[in-house]
Amino acid sequence: MADGLWKTKLAAWVHDPAEKALILLRDKTGHEGGTVRQLREALGLSSAMLDKRADWWAAAADRPQWPQETNGYYQSWCQVDFTRDPMLIHPLSGTQIDFGREQLAISPEHIKTISLDHFQELIMENDAGEIDHELTFLAFWRFGPETPAPGLRSLWQVLPADTRVPDHSIWQHLDLVSAFAGAFAHGESPALFTISFGPVQGFIQQARTTSDLWAGSHLLSHIAWEGMKVVCETCGPDAILFPSLRGVPLVDLWLLKKARERGMEEKWKTHFKNIEVEWLENASDANPLFSAALPNKFVAIVPEGRVQKLADSILEHVRGWMKEQAFKTLDMLYNESNMQDDQAIARKQIKVQLEEFPEIHWAAVPWYRINQDKEEGKVTCLELVEALQVMYPQTSAAPGFLGSDAWKVLSGGVALPDGTWFFKPKEGVLYPALYDLLDRVTSASKATRAFSQIRQEGYRCTLCGEREWLTLDREQLEMGKDRRGHTLWSRVAQDHRSWAKEGEYLCALCATKRLWPTLFTKRIQEFLEGQHLARFVVSTHTMALSTSIARTLNQLETFTEAQRECLRQISLQVQSEQRVAFPLNLHRKMEEKKGVNSDFVKVAYRLPGWLDSLQDQVESETAPPQAEQQLERIHDDIMKTLFGHKPEAYYATILLDGDHMGAWVAGNEERHQLAYLQTWHKQIQNVIHENAWDQQPDLSKYLHAKRWASPARHAALSSALNNFSLHMVRHIVEVCFKGKLIYSGGDDVLALMCVDDLLPAMLLLRLAYSGLPISDTEWRDLLHQPSKRFQFQMDNGYLRLHKRILRILLTMGEKATASIGAIVAHHQAPLQMVLRELREAEKEAKSAGRNAFCVRILKRAGGEVGVTAQWWPSDDDQNKNAAPDLPTSSMGLLIRLTQLLADPTFSRRAVYLAQLWLNQLPEEQQFPVKGEIYWSMLSQTLTHQFKQQGQGLKAEAREQLIQVVEDLIAHVRLAHGRDNPVKHVEDFLVTAEFLARESRAFAPEES
Repeated sequence: MADGLWKTKLAAWVHDPAEKALILLRDKTGHEGGTVRQLREALGLSSAMLDKRADWWAAAADRPQWPQETNGYYQSWCQVDFTRDPMLIHPLSGTQIDFGREQLAISPEHIKTISLDHFQELIMENDAGEIDHELTFLAFWRFGPETPAPGLRSLWQVLPADTRVPDHSIWQHLDLVSAFAGAFAHGESPALFTISFGPVQGFIQQARTTSDLWAGSHLLSHIAWEGMKVVCETCGPDAILFPSLRGVPLVDLWLLKKARERGMEEKWKTHFKNIEVEWLENASDANPLFSAALPNKFVAIVPEGRVQKLADSILEHVRGWMKEQAFKTLDMLYNESNMQDDQAIARKQIKVQLEEFPEIHWAAVPWYRINQDKEEGKVTCLELVEALQVMYPQTSAAPGFLGSDAWKVLSGGVALPDGTWFFKPKEGVLYPALYDLLDRVTSASKATRAFSQIRQEGYRCTLCGEREWLTLDREQLEMGKDRRGHTLWSRVAQDHRSWAKEGEYLCALCATKRLWPTLFTKRIQEFLEGQHLARFVVSTHTMALSTSIARTLNQLETFTEAQRECLRQISLQVQSEQRVAFPLNLHRKMEEKKGVNSDFVKVAYRLPGWLDSLQDQVESETAPPQAEQQLERIHDDIMKTLFGHKPEAYYATILLDGDHMGAWVAGNEERHQLAYLQTWHKQIQNVIHENAWDQQPDLSKYLHAKRWASPARHAALSSALNNFSLHMVRHIVEVCFKGKLIYSGGDDVLALMCVDDLLPAMLLLRLAYSGLPISDTEWRDLLHQPSKRFQFQMDNGYLRLHKRILRILLTMGEKATASIGAIVAHHQAPLQMVLRELREAEKEAKSAGRNAFCVRILKRAGGEVGVTAQWWPSDDDQNKNAAPDLPTSSMGLLIRLTQLLADPTFSRRAVYLAQLWLNQLPEEQQFPVKGEIYWSMLSQTLTHQFKQQGQGLKAEAREQLIQVVEDLIAHVRLAHGRDNPVKHVEDFLVTAEFLARESRAFAPEES
């Protein structure tokens, strides 16, 4: 029976040729002739294995039906030859992309040969020559979309499923047909099924170190995958609609494991190497396997009759897997502590504490059927309407999609002037209403969840404060720290400070999270048979010092004798210290600079560890009275001599979050929807306009109605978020800038950053999220980057990844926005406090109208400065996401102002004076002179102050500074919605002044 399922899914997946768009209207055998027929024969399949409903429902879910002539052929006006007029439409923004015909100069026979060879290489046979249909299906699903020939370049990856509606790919269509076919198999009916795992934010934020932060997010992502894996094993990875799993490293690892079990590992490794997967060869912690790339929930199409069994299997497997990780954690702690006590008590604690972890919530809705009223020619779905009305008690009308203009037209059909019917929908068209119902049922289930309270009697975990700490002796749980004697944790703290510091006592969950980097790395190394992997942790102190070290690397050729002498003294002190991990960007520069001054590089690698050791000595109970003064002398004198300035003590954290993501996924708000007409090929649009069909009342309603959620739209959203998190974020944070990525899961990004790179990194992340273009001038002047360092070319909501294989990757597009919160804090500030402030900064950016950023600077001596602004405000909210003029945008102005204030010949006293003056200035409404005169006077007075303090600047720099101030005043005036625009000007000035101070000001790299 199992093999029958995979044959059914294969028959569905190959029902259309991958090259359909390139041979349609050009091949006499028809698109279901050539490769489709030959692949069926090679796989031992028949056309009868395909349940036609799977294709019909998938087509109806993702695109409209089209009028047909009496002979069954589509009318000529709605037949599009993709090779003559190749065009794609961005599924989220509606942007039209013209490919250019030069890429399509390929004959039908040639492309069919390439396609057939490509898929025949993916047929998996065992040693006896028998086809393994499950592995073959998985190979088709994973490697089918990969370009089979260099001549096709990136075109193969984005070929449309329907040339008339080129907003979704053939791969999305084949996946959906296969998912429906699997649900229909064995007489079943499909259902939409969703499940979520938690808790999320509370679990992640219970962190004392940067390693804890990463581990929490990565462990949750892995928990989600363990749940998804149950569905993948049972129904196939194509059954999961959201998130998109193709290309996710953990999923690739699962595929390789299945191939190993069937004796076909080498063949799969060859395919992976051909498409340059990084996780298979990258031995650094930049390996994508270390990315938390999966969200905590998924949506799938599954057989209705198997929903309960699937949910039970997922719950049992995930919670069992989590307990298994906790038991492995206990074994590691026990072995390293050399304790002889029995583990029974601790193992019982684990079972109790993880009995209901993770929290799991699931819901499912059956796929309701459409009823046809033959007399009136209308279709209805009364059962679905009744189910939705329970969730919409405030209305008696058909709610949601079933009450929309689009459904009113679809349900009645639309007749063209020639008498043909334009629409006769199949059940797939109900997807947005079903998803709406599923979402509401899920929310209701979470609101009414039942849980049992865990009885915890002894002292609690020092990290979460919720559960008892793990012990081998229960009596120790009743004792204070001074009376406990030797415990599991005190022994571990002696030799493994990365697992537990002195005074830490962790519960089962926090201990598993603390050791997760070791557990996960060990597991991957064992599977990959010796490939060395290591997860490096960059401490907050190291991140702060990296700013000063990077500046000094650019000045090694001009080292003074005093610096050289200071370096010799320090080198004797740091010899016994371990090297620490630096941001990848800085590590590479340090390796390059070894030839210039290897002594400095050697000292730099050990410097943070040495300073941390000195700090620990100062804080110990046996420290001599003068220890703190000695440490201050090292910072104020020795380090200042070495770097030429007092070493940087501040670092930054970044939190990015996509705006309105719930609405994007639901697809029920007009601002996130496209009209049906917008998603059609321009040839179709022209015919409709030329024939004035858009003036026909019923048809016009449909053409201009907004499209709701669809499986292809959800696949596009997930693919765009995957491309951002897997391919772009780490490259931006760690390659382009001196940062360390903590997690990147879809639209959520958390990273540590050196202060001097903070602003340009934030700007580049925002541009990459939407796939907005950047000019060479903007690369140089705002991002401080050579454009060649960035492997991507962004435009029209797509990005081109330039490696050996050119890839075209979807982004969220220009209509999507993101907000970023950023905190600049002293490296000794408690991490949990910094994370709380970071969340508040992100919320403040959201409250500023979204599409905004908030930078807060938490000064060590007390006080806070910062600025909150939209990236590029507009009077028209609908167009505030349009491609901006970056130099005059909020962030562009802040970057330019910071860079100009950093000039050592400029007296930053101008900022203090301006601040005093601005604090006494009344708002425009309270000033005798309003309007243009008020703002002109403000600009003139401010620029005069800066001219006075900028006498030492070169003429060009002075003019640039004045221009930035004038641009800032003009920008703040246009930024509507500000309660106190003068305060906004002050925020820009004081924030730029802090970031422009000597130790952290941007220092240009050597050419």
